[in-house]
Amino acid sequence: MGSGRSGAGMPRAEVLVVLGLLVGVAGFLGVVAGNAPTLALAGAAVLFGGFALLARPEYTAAAVAFLLWANVPVVAMRDHGVPKALASLYLLALLLPILRSALIERRGLVLSKGMPWLALFAGLSFLSAAFARKPELALGEATDIAIEGVLVFVLISQAIRDRDSLRRVTWGLMLAGGFMGAIALFQQATGHFDSDFGGFSMIDSGFSTGEITTQGRSSQPRLAGPIGEKNRFGQIMLVLVALGIGLARAERSVGMRRIVYGLVGLSAIGSALTFSRGNAVAFALLLGVMVSVGTISKRQVGGLFLAAGFMLLLMPQYRDRLMTIGSVLSLASSTPSASTPDGAILGRATEVIAALLVYADHPVLGVGPGQFASYSQEYGNKLGLRRLDTEREAHTLFPHVAAEGGTLGLIAFSGVLVTILLSLYRRSKQTEDPVLAHLATAYLLAISAYLLCGIFLHMAFIRYYWFLVGVASAAATLPVEPSSHELEARARGERSVEAPEGVVSI
Repeated sequence: MGSGRSGAGMPRAEVLVVLGLLVGVAGFLGVVAGNAPTLALAGAAVLFGGFALLARPEYTAAAVAFLLWANVPVVAMRDHGVPKALASLYLLALLLPILRSALIERRGLVLSKGMPWLALFAGLSFLSAAFARKPELALGEATDIAIEGVLVFVLISQAIRDRDSLRRVTWGLMLAGGFMGAIALFQQATGHFDSDFGGFSMIDSGFSTGEITTQGRSSQPRLAGPIGEKNRFGQIMLVLVALGIGLARAERSVGMRRIVYGLVGLSAIGSALTFSRGNAVAFALLLGVMVSVGTISKRQVGGLFLAAGFMLLLMPQYRDRLMTIGSVLSLASSTPSASTPDGAILGRATEVIAALLVYADHPVLGVGPGQFASYSQEYGNKLGLRRLDTEREAHTLFPHVAAEGGTLGLIAFSGVLVTILLSLYRRSKQTEDPVLAHLATAYLLAISAYLLCGIFLHMAFIRYYWFLVGVASAAATLPVEPSSHELEARARGERSVEAPEGVVSI
């Protein structure tokens, strides 16, 4: 007898309705193409992607992960004239697996780890905005926290409902890193710095290498990927290095592990080509975290340091840039030093101390979201380290959150992290589901990488952070999926089946 369903997906009647809509939209795009070909092309891409995801909705979250991490929607708007409304639709695609889970599979919603703290953080942001020096700007920033923070977190954490979907999302992120890293490697190897490769490999700025050529003093461009900001691009690529090392342990196939390590290598190259000193320090600290959680051995750390040393031999300009890190120590010394901090280091120190002073003067709710920059000159120029001629950000994560959100905001922000990180750590130690344990470790390392980079970077481009934290929350909340041996044991009545953690029926 016929089941009235098309394959394993939607009922046939729904498929016919969807096909009718697609035909209608295709006709509309044909009319638009005559006057706005770029818009028509973008619409056709959305149409094709939407049809593909309707056919295989289990890949929706992975596709969204790739698009977000590779910054595809922003590139489409910024460099190719795609309207913001159209480019922003990709996030709503996450409703497909959520509705499928609720309406077809009859599964309840998930109470995500850290969600109450995030809701509190967003609410405090609006409250702080009401008392800000520039309330309209602060309200806009608070709205961004609600959309790019709470909404992104909720959608991705609800869209991931089992271990396989978590694994696919992780692969989506790693493929984005491989894509961006491959472009960056090609650009550096060929010297095509006059092209931004369609907006996916931008140049932020460069620095002098000290070499003299026939064209004058040589300089090394710093690649900024599709984001357009070098240090932030380095951060999201280092996150993928940490994530990939954890994912490789979850893959049982040798071939798949090799592919993961290849993507890790490309992500590492992309991060290195930003020539970010902060990322280099964060990577060294990250190795310590990896050893502490047992992801890599001390011998493997030695191998990584040898590989890093070989890279520095190939890129002496990076080695010379890293040598300036030692000049930071002279900031804390009262004795003269031959190595003095450069302007960037002095500027960062000024901004960090200014953020702490702002927090000291506004300890409860802070100065409001997006407001520290308007206080930076007032507080920073009193220090005598370096004069700030323009409004500056704090360039460090937790002091920035403290300055703009006060003690209450800092507690709520930290509550999200502590809740999820502790849950990930506990899950990484369970042995019933080794694959989920390894994936939990992967996201524990990924968040650690983001936070370590956050020593030198403030809270910006928040969709990356909250998307990552949302996926990590799902990894911490998913029910354990036992092995076939465990299932057989349960069938014999040797163990009772526990209810999935965090599921709320509605």
